[in-house]
Amino acid sequence: MRYLTEQAREQATAATAAFFEQADESFTQTRQRLISYLIKLNHALNEDLVDLSQALLSRFCDSLVDYLSAGHFRVFQRLALLPREYAAIEATTEAAMSFNDRFGNVRDVDLAALKSGLERIARVLSTRFELEDELLLGDEA
Repeated sequence: MRYLTEQAREQATAATAAFFEQADESFTQTRQRLISYLIKLNHALNEDLVDLSQALLSRFCDSLVDYLSAGHFRVFQRLALLPREYAAIEATTEAAMSFNDRFGNVRDVDLAALKSGLERIARVLSTRFELEDELLLGDEA
């Protein structure tokens, strides 16, 4: 059986910490991009800018899927989630994917339905952001 030297163990620990720091930073950037598209899409819808709304909807949905993937593969896999935490993350993931399935590839979107759906997904994302913040801050403590 091979054992790591103390120096090798320290290097591995530093490399792991650097990887997690980069993953957290990337996740934060993905989340900020999602929020930015959410705000822009909401503004375009409120101004009845149909073509812009359609373009932003596509970008929002792409960012939504990126964000969900980043959370799963870069953050949540390394956390020991309690069953209620996992259930909450899973519920918000399902709601977000339902939004994406409904609006992500639609050419002529019903703007009233989109506005309503966007309000719902904004509430879902707010809940998820709060949970993520609790989990990530709890992970650092």
